[in-house]
Amino acid sequence: MKNSRTIIGALSFILLVTFGCKKEKEAKLDTKEQFSVAMQKSSFKGENENAIVVGSKSELEALFSGKKDRVFLKKASEKNNLFRPVVGTTGPVVDPEPIDFCWEEINTYYNEHIQSWQAIANETCKPYVTCITCPNSGGGLYVMYAIQPKGKNCLIYEQASIMYNFTPFNFTVNQYDTEAVSSVINPKR
Repeated sequence: MKNSRTIIGALSFILLVTFGCKKEKEAKLDTKEQFSVAMQKSSFKGENENAIVVGSKSELEALFSGKKDRVFLKKASEKNNLFRPVVGTTGPVVDPEPIDFCWEEINTYYNEHIQSWQAIANETCKPYVTCITCPNSGGGLYVMYAIQPKGKNCLIYEQASIMYNFTPFNFTVNQYDTEAVSSVINPKR
């Protein structure tokens, strides 16, 4: 009887240490240096919503390098407008089956608003970043556009991290749906 308690105790200790180490590794993965960039999430109702895109500095630098005219994002939070870049693929994995209808909605919205976005970018001499999705065809496809200023007075060549204001983002994946992240996206004025 005493031997079986010793064996059970030893096995319990081994399991505790094993799972305890696994949690510690997961926590370390979540806390790598993350940054966020503010953007607007376009709403087909005519109102824009504040949003952020989150990633490592290298991911965001690649995202905002200007080499692509549009970039695919995935929504990383159910409660907040928090997005992560889709890395290493030519396109996103999306839910809507009628993907052509979704692209039609996005392209129509983009064409209707590009002139006003360009005017904002030219006026502020900073890129205007917006994210568009397709509300009528289904969810899952999010496309980010960074409209570059083209005004004569806007010949500013800065690093992407300065131009887009990469802000440290000290939240783990488990915190993406919290009120604290919501207050980062929509700061009280």
